[in-house]
Amino acid sequence: MSSTDSARPMGGAGQPRHGPGGRNRPARVSAFCALGGVAFLGNFATGIAWITPGVFVGLALLCALIAIPAGHVGRFRGRRLDGEGRGLVLTGILTGWLVLFVCVLAILAALGLAVGIAVLVDSV
Repeated sequence: MSSTDSARPMGGAGQPRHGPGGRNRPARVSAFCALGGVAFLGNFATGIAWITPGVFVGLALLCALIAIPAGHVGRFRGRRLDGEGRGLVLTGILTGWLVLFVCVLAILAALGLAVGIAVLVDSV
């Protein structure tokens, strides 16, 4: 046994203990990015995101675009690891798609507002 093996916390029956998602790293990446996207969109409730809404929507969109493919990679890896982290992956994928949907709606609403104002100003 090397010195690095003794530093790892051990689970039951001498197995290394893993956190949520275990050895399925894409599952953790997917869940982390999906949670980050929700946090960026949640800043609109506090008011700080209204200063620069494009930045917060853009960062949430980026997080969703990372969470979805990482989640699908995690699902594939979860099959190979006997289902390890599959619930975390499913949560990451669904939350990523939801964040992506909300970001697209926000972008369409902003574009609609800009076009509406342009039509009103042009008609006067």
